[in-house]
Amino acid sequence: MKINKFLFSFILIFAIVTFQSCENEPIDPDIILNNQDLDDEDDEDDVIGDSTGDYWPRAIGNMWNFNDANFGDVTYNMISTEEINGDTYYRFDNLVGQESWLRKTGDSYYIRTAVVGFPIDGYDVSTTFLTLRMLIDSAEVGEQWENNVSYTISYTPTVAGFPEIPDIDFSANYGFEMMGRDLTRTIQGTEYENVLHVKLTLTAAGNLTTVDYYYAKDVGLIEFASDGSAGTLMSYSLN
Repeated sequence: MKINKFLFSFILIFAIVTFQSCENEPIDPDIILNNQDLDDEDDEDDVIGDSTGDYWPRAIGNMWNFNDANFGDVTYNMISTEEINGDTYYRFDNLVGQESWLRKTGDSYYIRTAVVGFPIDGYDVSTTFLTLRMLIDSAEVGEQWENNVSYTISYTPTVAGFPEIPDIDFSANYGFEMMGRDLTRTIQGTEYENVLHVKLTLTAAGNLTTVDYYYAKDVGLIEFASDGSAGTLMSYSLN
């Protein structure tokens, strides 16, 4: 039996997970929040509450400069808006090396992005998009929400005579928990107040990765940390 290995990289997870898969598992396309079914492409059925503030400001021209353990000194810019499935998203020029969009509805923040397939010489790699509910700013400490998502990685030969590779389907669970509210955290010498601490537990293909995120009110993401990576906000500019 041949084992295929794929590199999975998701926006703002900033952690690498190696997938080893011999067969595809059944795909569950639903998102579950406190035992309520949610759709990962829109929030018509989501339990949307009132926002407690803006923890990821959205405007064309907003930028955040990070010191990233994997990517070095990087700047993420919001460059435009785009209508996707009837919702308005703010598009980043480059967020962890891939196309990404952000929108907010009520107290919920959604990231739309693509996984990254492991490169193979002689093939173009394409993937489907994911939409994740990354943050609920009204969530109380201990409250949890989950995203069960599916995606497909496709390989198209670019060299004559190279064999076709069947599409590969994967599923993953992104479980989030609010760990702390109204915190004060000092990052690169700057003290931020009204900070939310959210923990992600990512389960995919038998692998588990945890990431801690810190969001400051009226600023956005200020820090993330996992076993495989870390990043801190150096500077930002908001319109």
